Amino acid sequence: MVSPPKVRKKKQVVHQDITTAEQLKQFAQDNQGITWLGFDTEFINEKRFYPLLCLIQVITEHGVYILDPLTLPDLDLFLAMVEDPNILKITHAGENDYRLLNALYGTYPKTLFDTQIAAGFLTFTYPISFQKLVASELKVSLNKSSSVTDWQARPIRPQQLTYALNDVLYLPELWRGMTAQLEQLNRAHWCQEEVDKWTEASYYQSDDVASLFKSTLHTHLNQQARMFLVRLMAWRLEEAKRRNITKDMVFPTKKMMMVAKGIGQGLSSLRQNRLISDKLIKTHGKLWEKLFQAPMSDEEKALFKLMQPWTEETPEEAISAEFLYLLIRERCFKAGMAHSIVLSKSALRNRNQSLNSGWRRELLGDSLVRWIQSRQLVAFDVQSDRCVVNFVDDNPSHEASS
Repeated sequence: MVSPPKVRKKKQVVHQDITTAEQLKQFAQDNQGITWLGFDTEFINEKRFYPLLCLIQVITEHGVYILDPLTLPDLDLFLAMVEDPNILKITHAGENDYRLLNALYGTYPKTLFDTQIAAGFLTFTYPISFQKLVASELKVSLNKSSSVTDWQARPIRPQQLTYALNDVLYLPELWRGMTAQLEQLNRAHWCQEEVDKWTEASYYQSDDVASLFKSTLHTHLNQQARMFLVRLMAWRLEEAKRRNITKDMVFPTKKMMMVAKGIGQGLSSLRQNRLISDKLIKTHGKLWEKLFQAPMSDEEKALFKLMQPWTEETPEEAISAEFLYLLIRERCFKAGMAHSIVLSKSALRNRNQSLNSGWRRELLGDSLVRWIQSRQLVAFDVQSDRCVVNFVDDNPSHEASS
């Protein structure tokens, strides 16, 4: 593998602008046979369902490039490099970049390294900003004042260009240094496993209904009102896609539950709610009634059968979950890595299955994973010199003390 170039700090960076099909073709030819590239994107997603891709910054063994999607007829040659398993792609917080490329072009990346993910295995901070990571790893201070700017405007201002280039110039050096640290700790395969999920098609499949069922928003609605809410969400999503606007611009999220709770009493009842405007009712009222009154299809019935019944968490369950999460944090502290990359509290409470195998199980150990997955409640006996923790089932083999 060719060694990544040393970044020349505090000097004007020479780069190539790629704005035409001919220049993109030359870029691809010049970079045939490369083993790695670093890249980042700049985009605008305000008031849009599909973000507007405005800039792609690329660094390879042969140079630094700015690709302009607003002038290029297509990005096929670059996207082919993203999908090439023989080229390592280096990013920071690349999930957003890959989701964007997938949403716009159906791209599925291959062979990845992400500096933010790597930092989660090497430091106590996750997620970490690129600015802080560069400062801690390379002792370089970056100016991030252009983080919120109009990337659609042309020509690109010098301050914008400096900001954009800084997002890729340090990626090769970070990759080299962090890879060495990961290998020394025998965690390179952990990092690889975590970024490999971005290569899978299933990772990019969004399901608003499934997200709804994981929340508690719908639990106080009867079945018909819940079905109305599911239908309303599906309609809003399709409208947002069709009009390329945000879902909230189609129908405000904060109003959806209000309507779901009151639609069963009719539109006249909704008009009594001062938080639901007459304009909203006039615009969508007939649709609401139609969605609410339609009989449930066989597909919808099957959907509700798959729903797990929701019950409110008891104080004992909440305390037990906090204790188990504390054990995860303690294990991560001893390993010198961020607990937030392992599992969130909500994922723990939602019985996340990611502990069943892979690096998380390797880190926590079979015993702790079995303890977490047992879902047994714990009780505490605080003594003068120790705290004894017992499972509620009084099984002596389940006792632990600290």
